[in-house]
Amino acid sequence: MNIAVQPPWSAMLERVHGWVLPPRCVLCLDPGRPPVLDLCPACEADLPLPEVACARCGAEGEEGVCPRCATHPPPYAHAFAAFRYGWPVDALVRGFKYQKRLSHGRVLGTLLAEAALARGIERPDALVPVPLHPARERERGYNQAWELARIAGRVLRVPVLANACVRVRETPPQAGLEAAARRTNVVDAFGVRRRVAGLHLAVVDDVMTTGATVAAVATALLAAGATRVDAWAVARA
Repeated sequence: MNIAVQPPWSAMLERVHGWVLPPRCVLCLDPGRPPVLDLCPACEADLPLPEVACARCGAEGEEGVCPRCATHPPPYAHAFAAFRYGWPVDALVRGFKYQKRLSHGRVLGTLLAEAALARGIERPDALVPVPLHPARERERGYNQAWELARIAGRVLRVPVLANACVRVRETPPQAGLEAAARRTNVVDAFGVRRRVAGLHLAVVDDVMTTGATVAAVATALLAAGATRVDAWAVARA
């Protein structure tokens, strides 16, 4: 099984990096938050925090469990989003996902982990990034979910299962599709190629909209023997 784990000397290297190259805000270029977060306190204060949300699917505006989850619960046990999808999180996500600004991904992955710690989110046995189809990943140059999981896992000291879940069917982008079309689009799109039996896993993605993608990944992981799957995202749209 391919597992990414933070080596014991990684934290020291981060501190050294912060001394040599002080952090600089990726949004306004002011000094970032020491030791290595490239986001200044003022821009960090502008990040849109989530409202009251359903404890199961993460849909905003519902306290406890929403009516839909009460009758048709998703396969994932709990959905957690660090932020709402609004300024400046949307700018950070777009720069990271479409403009190859990996520095934005380091900021978002760090904030995702810090939000999980601050809110007391139950720590999983491992993180599983939502996979891209190999053709899409070659076109983009990287999988944004993997980069987020790698950074978050390092902060949380939680392993990341690389290639545990793979996309076995290329699908059109979810953006622009209606909810029903999103669900149909990713049916049987994922497979599991590493042992996950008995594990509590968290599926990591950048933005969660209807939850169709993470639900399809969770279904595949549970079918492969995972005992529990949660959904983690930087932002909820």
